[in-house]
Amino acid sequence: MAAIAFQSRPLPDRVATALQQRLGDAHSRQPFSALDPRRAARRVSTIAEQMGLSPTVVRGALDLDGTEVDHLWLDVEGRVVDVAFPLFVPSFVAVLRQWVIGEADGEQLAGAAEDATLEQRVLGEFPPPLRYRGAPVWSARH
Repeated sequence: MAAIAFQSRPLPDRVATALQQRLGDAHSRQPFSALDPRRAARRVSTIAEQMGLSPTVVRGALDLDGTEVDHLWLDVEGRVVDVAFPLFVPSFVAVLRQWVIGEADGEQLAGAAEDATLEQRVLGEFPPPLRYRGAPVWSARH
């Protein structure tokens, strides 16, 4: 299956508020971890499915404008939902770049994401020039 280049687009109005509220509640109970994107994706997938949505787990690359992270996230209504990485926090993105090339460890990555709110994570829209490209994981392909 060919990789999909995802566009930064807001979530549809019909799901945005409810999904953001439910994810915000989940994040306040137990913050989404930058060190465990699989678990974050599973948690979001469960919440989205409870709302009647059909999320798809996508595996691919997050291009940090020159540094690429092998990553996974969700496709919800054709939009990227990635609550593991607070990409709207420039200092986190800087540490993520360092982590990819081995100049930061997991503790530093987790610390850089620690105080990030849900609003600083990717819910459809992501900051330019960052790019997501990937394909559904094998179990999600039809």
